[in-house]
Amino acid sequence: MNSTAVLNKTFLEVEGKRFHYIWLRDNCLCPKCRHPTSFQKLYEIKDTSFPEPLSVEQKDGELTIIWNEDPPHKSTFSISWLLSHAYDDAEQDNGNEHSESNSQNQEILWDKAWIEANISKLQEALSSNPELWIEQLFTFGFTVLHNIAAKDLQATVESIGPIYSSDYGLFAPSKTTNEGKDLAETGNAMSFHTDYTYWHTPPLLTSLYCVQNSASGGESLIIDGFRVVNDFRQEHPDYFQILTQTPVQFKQLYKQWQYFYSRTQPILELDEYGKVTRINFANSHSYTWKLPFDQMEEFYAAYTTFFQYIKNPVYEYCFSLEPGDLLLMNDSRIMHGRKAFAGNRHLEIACVSWDFLQARQRFHQYKHLYV
Repeated sequence: MNSTAVLNKTFLEVEGKRFHYIWLRDNCLCPKCRHPTSFQKLYEIKDTSFPEPLSVEQKDGELTIIWNEDPPHKSTFSISWLLSHAYDDAEQDNGNEHSESNSQNQEILWDKAWIEANISKLQEALSSNPELWIEQLFTFGFTVLHNIAAKDLQATVESIGPIYSSDYGLFAPSKTTNEGKDLAETGNAMSFHTDYTYWHTPPLLTSLYCVQNSASGGESLIIDGFRVVNDFRQEHPDYFQILTQTPVQFKQLYKQWQYFYSRTQPILELDEYGKVTRINFANSHSYTWKLPFDQMEEFYAAYTTFFQYIKNPVYEYCFSLEPGDLLLMNDSRIMHGRKAFAGNRHLEIACVSWDFLQARQRFHQYKHLYV
């Protein structure tokens, strides 16, 4: 169906969405204005005067504008492209391409009871359609892949994106050693935490691959940190605000390598809409905080209350990783730990920037607009 866009002095309206002329000119998709294969912008705004159209036509699913330039310039937009980039309604759901956290999947916040009732269905779906593990990562924050051969481990992780190198290299071992440089290299229990809180890292996808497990104990533990924070926020709003506003130090000392890491950040990070986007929590790396004297007691009240929520067994999913199992987790959301163990238990840990996973999903979601 052909129709005419509704014109105004500085903008036009298409399918109920308004677009400024200056935005349309700046985002022209022609090969002279945007590189045809990299899609990077070539056009540069040259002066402060707003562009003016000589003609505007909406026809056969496209909007064509002839600009009053010397010589006149032609811009053509598909209506679907325009609507996917609409910015008119500030209150709209941020599910368009511009959203930093957009996803085709809706998060499902879970606790122990929910996981125990649904885990068999999740694993069954995963085995019937291998592509579902990415969907599960966005929806539930974690997934477990089975029967991954050790020789295929690096390729499997790198299929998501480049592995984030640490002090240990691409993979960090989690097994008992004589040095015990990290709690992961002991048989001690490890309380719920997120990784690398003492580093300036991007949000991470953490992978734990089981090489060997003949130990007594050592069960893996995970909780949905976003579910815990959601409950904590509703029941203790004042404490929640303290944990979003108080910067605290996370530290790690490595004598062998002569590194002493320290990063200062709040435990809970929010986006501009007030949604929790990242949890920075590792009790073993958080000590000797330097806070103003008159804030210390109030902070500890919030911290210890939150810690009790984390340790509440109603949230906990406990399971054993077997050789060939690969646990993948959104480290900003899923908090993990383990029970104490005796015997041989060997995991290999690797991380990938969550940006790669999110970018891959966004590519498939919007490639029809580009490819």
